[in-house]
Amino acid sequence: MTDTRTAIRVAMSPVDAKLQPPTPARGMIVRETLVRRLTAPDGPPVVSVIAPPGYGKTTLLVQAAAREQRPVAWLTLDSLDNDPAIMLSNLISAMDHLGPISRSVQAGLAAPSERILATVVPRLTSALHRWDQPVVIVLDDVQHLVDRTSLDSLTALIDHLPGGFRILLAGRSEPDLPLARLRVQRQLLEIGVRDLALDEHETGALAAAAGAELTPVEARTLMTRTEGWAAGIYLAALARVRGDISPDAPLSVSGSDHFVAAYLRSEIERDMDNTDVALLTRTSILDTVSPTAAAAVSGLDDAGERLRALAHGNLLIGEVGRDDASYRYHNLLREFLVAELERREPGAARSLHRRAASFFERAGNIDLAVAHAAAGGDEDTAARLVTAAGLSTFRSGQSGVIDRWMRGFAPDVFERHPSLAVLAAWFAFLNGRAEITDRLADIAERTTYTGPSGDGSASFESQRAMVRAIMARRGPQDVLANARLAVEAEGPASPWRPITLWILGSAHYLLGDVGAAEAAFVEADMTDERTSGVSMAILAKRAGIAMANGDWPAAEEFAARAHRMMVTGQHDEIVVTLVVHAVSARVAAHRGDVAGAREALVRAQLVRPMATHVVPWFAVDALLECARAYMAIGDHAGAQVVIREAEHIIRRRPELGSLTVELLDVRRRLASAATTLAGASSLTGAELRLLPLLPTYLSFQEIGDRLVISRHTVKTQAMSIYGKLQASSRGEAVERAIELGLLEPFYGLDLTRRSRPD
Repeated sequence: MTDTRTAIRVAMSPVDAKLQPPTPARGMIVRETLVRRLTAPDGPPVVSVIAPPGYGKTTLLVQAAAREQRPVAWLTLDSLDNDPAIMLSNLISAMDHLGPISRSVQAGLAAPSERILATVVPRLTSALHRWDQPVVIVLDDVQHLVDRTSLDSLTALIDHLPGGFRILLAGRSEPDLPLARLRVQRQLLEIGVRDLALDEHETGALAAAAGAELTPVEARTLMTRTEGWAAGIYLAALARVRGDISPDAPLSVSGSDHFVAAYLRSEIERDMDNTDVALLTRTSILDTVSPTAAAAVSGLDDAGERLRALAHGNLLIGEVGRDDASYRYHNLLREFLVAELERREPGAARSLHRRAASFFERAGNIDLAVAHAAAGGDEDTAARLVTAAGLSTFRSGQSGVIDRWMRGFAPDVFERHPSLAVLAAWFAFLNGRAEITDRLADIAERTTYTGPSGDGSASFESQRAMVRAIMARRGPQDVLANARLAVEAEGPASPWRPITLWILGSAHYLLGDVGAAEAAFVEADMTDERTSGVSMAILAKRAGIAMANGDWPAAEEFAARAHRMMVTGQHDEIVVTLVVHAVSARVAAHRGDVAGAREALVRAQLVRPMATHVVPWFAVDALLECARAYMAIGDHAGAQVVIREAEHIIRRRPELGSLTVELLDVRRRLASAATTLAGASSLTGAELRLLPLLPTYLSFQEIGDRLVISRHTVKTQAMSIYGKLQASSRGEAVERAIELGLLEPFYGLDLTRRSRPD
């Protein structure tokens, strides 16, 4: 038998299993009429299959997928897909099995969840519009999807689906999607309980598959009493086969939970030994059950062989994959098993989740390890895992995953794990969340902790010194003191050393010592051989210093390296890219490429709302670079807006040394410059946050609900956007924003189809 303590090999990863339709079980009846409706080439682009558990929704989708002439992308949704980055990543992976998806689509997943709708979805729809043939997308278990951004992303995908494509949605309940609008537009085919109910011939066939041969009268009677409910028919037939019902007694089953549980309990108690029952109940905590995961969680070395044997004769255990199978339990069975686990082994679920967390940690699946640790009530293990994996996960371009991890922790967890609080503060800063960054930094300030940091840094004191330095709450001298403390603590092998050198160089710059600043930046550049957001910021700052010295060839080299690093590392949606875009714009303007400079400044606009007072010296420095770039191309209105934002930050953090002097200098130059009309470059941060929602079919009230502002505020901001983009309507404003590069293009956009006025 496999020893899971020494050899971990997940037969099929949980993500891969989500992308595979279940293997059709032997004896399953073919729903011929429904399959024809679902696969009709001229049918509506959206199909919903909504019914309670046990009506054969997934079976129908599997049969339709097998009959489809078009390629089929399959995704089984679960609660993790309420992170829009995960849902879209899984969907992209499903599509990528059918044809290559542009790297830029994947890169958009690094964006904070607030910007996912503006990056990934339009890029994905654009990629699909370029495909040679249409595709069918199957989304099973759609009832799990409740996150508003995930639902809005799916809505946008549906609204901009290329011709010939189709989306099949199946679930227990109708998802919060605009199905009413699609219904009115005749873009929706709905399959419900009445359609899925088996007729008497299908009832007889399903009973036969379970081993019970019924007469036509018996089949009709069973169909009537179960109202065609497939699971009820199957369970009643099993009862006949087992002898629980005499051959002469009428077959019946109730759809209530009590009777379903009674049938299932009777089945496992009669036909399974205690070891099989323990295997099923203990592994019911897993969404997808691989042989190795089953062995680790259940404690049974022969779990894989037992699973295969159980699946062979039970239609409620579905096989996923063909070569190296994993399994999924039917929702009815899984819910029963979870309840049965509590009845047989009270309180065991928590320890089983912890076993699963340990297994997935050893297997290298930190995401599932964190999820199971949290489900097992082991927040300390979840905190340890996230602290250890945070920096490397960020370096791999998965800032959205980190964001979800951090949002999953209760406030008291950060109090108990100050190293986690420091790490979370870093990521909140990178995603532009000022209030959260302040709150987490406050936790670090009032905490005394002497244990290991857990994130690769030398100590908690070093971690806290870095946070104190970047937030600059006590002026430049305090920034320098804390930067020196961190540099001394983090040796050459520390993954945090380049960050400490960046902070040290920035501290010297604030104090006017440009030579010392440049020396620290050079050392950091030599130390950091990996792509990171801080490396980009360092190179961009070196470009700014080179420009100030008149060394434009060096500035161009540094700016180009920073830009390449941003693209390669998929870090184009975090706040530090603001300064990368700004210096790229200045370099382009210097060589006479006004169009290139404007393009870089548009990219800067998209991340500019993230630049806040929480890291004031970075935000002000980046905004000053933007202002200089705007002035270089004669856009003084754009420069005025960013200078006002920098001044707002300095009012909150007035002690910023040399940057305060530089700000006054730029302000004086602007005062003597010719006035220009406000245009797209003068969009405020609030307007830039609203802009990505304008291409959707959301009303102003719905947009307000998303942004937690009033409908009146949305309308006021929208009118301002229209004026600055020289547009007279929402649709025209969107078109203009796309032309300028402020929005990704949505193929097939037609705002005139919105069902409700703003």
